[in-house]
Amino acid sequence: MNRLTAHELIDLTFDPDSWESWDSSVRQSMARGAYTDELAAARERTGLDESVMTGSATVRGRRVAVLICEFGFLAGSIGVAAGGRLVDAIERATREALPLVALPVSGGTRMQEGTTAFLQMVKITAAVTAHKEAHLPYLVYLRNPTTGGVFASWGSLGHVTIAEPGALIGFLGPRVYKTLYGVAFPPGVQTAENLHAHGLVDAVCSPDKLAETLDVLLRVLTSRPTLDERGLALPNVSDPATPAWETVLASRRSGRPGVRELLGHSASDMVLLNGTGQSQQSPALILALVRFGDISCVLLGQDRRAQTGQQSFGPASLRQARRGISLARELDLPLGQSSTHPARICRKKLRKADFRTKLRSAWQNSWR
Repeated sequence: MNRLTAHELIDLTFDPDSWESWDSSVRQSMARGAYTDELAAARERTGLDESVMTGSATVRGRRVAVLICEFGFLAGSIGVAAGGRLVDAIERATREALPLVALPVSGGTRMQEGTTAFLQMVKITAAVTAHKEAHLPYLVYLRNPTTGGVFASWGSLGHVTIAEPGALIGFLGPRVYKTLYGVAFPPGVQTAENLHAHGLVDAVCSPDKLAETLDVLLRVLTSRPTLDERGLALPNVSDPATPAWETVLASRRSGRPGVRELLGHSASDMVLLNGTGQSQQSPALILALVRFGDISCVLLGQDRRAQTGQQSFGPASLRQARRGISLARELDLPLGQSSTHPARICRKKLRKADFRTKLRSAWQNSWR
């Protein structure tokens, strides 16, 4: 796989001449002995002073804050200086109320700096958490590879997580796993495509399509209504001349419109999300970021046609719904619901998992 440098990905993804660096010179307080030589060689090889670059840029005119790793600088590893740079940039993005786009590629924390480097992940995670608590979007693009402490912390906290095709993604890399356990890691597990299939990644997207994907996401997440929707009257679409039983029969037609038709005819912009973020996905429930006209929302929609005996509306569907409820709260967006389902639902599974209580709790917590 041809790995892009940080500068190449910036040029490919963001508007021309929009990049503004936020980086100041770093002080390598941990450098000793051979590590000093390794740092000097990395600077010579990449032209950078550290493994991360931070700054702001625009995507189709929308300004965002950017965190990006350079794998050529000591495998994109994060030490004290790089960690401090990331924290400063995240905090500035929060102060300036900017969406945050992270593009990690890293082997993890920097082994030459030991436990001190690992502790930087805690500080970075705290800064990202504060950014999300301010109802600001955090979008992550996992590149090849993203492993170790980087994946376990700020690489896995995105509201939306996208991955590069074929990217190696996981906590333990295959070489470390084999060293620890004496056997090879099962092939095909730690790939972007497999994580997408298991609901841990929302989409797999090549670098040349990333700008387009970010553009749609930012249109949904940063656009705000130009009208006061509270003053809009709802149209009366009922027909009193239609007998009630005909309405009941119409609602039972197998060919009646479903959530996909609703989105196809009504959505101005839409980004389908994938899974629970916890290794499950449910085709029976559509979770999406959607814009209807100039109003954005998180949409939960039961997909009637996707519900079969093997893919019924069950615990995974409710976990996916719970993720949508949390997203609506964190992004300060309305939550929309479209409900249409077959007559028979797998109630036994729902009772066994006690998810009705958990989902009700998620609803209540989302509006506190």
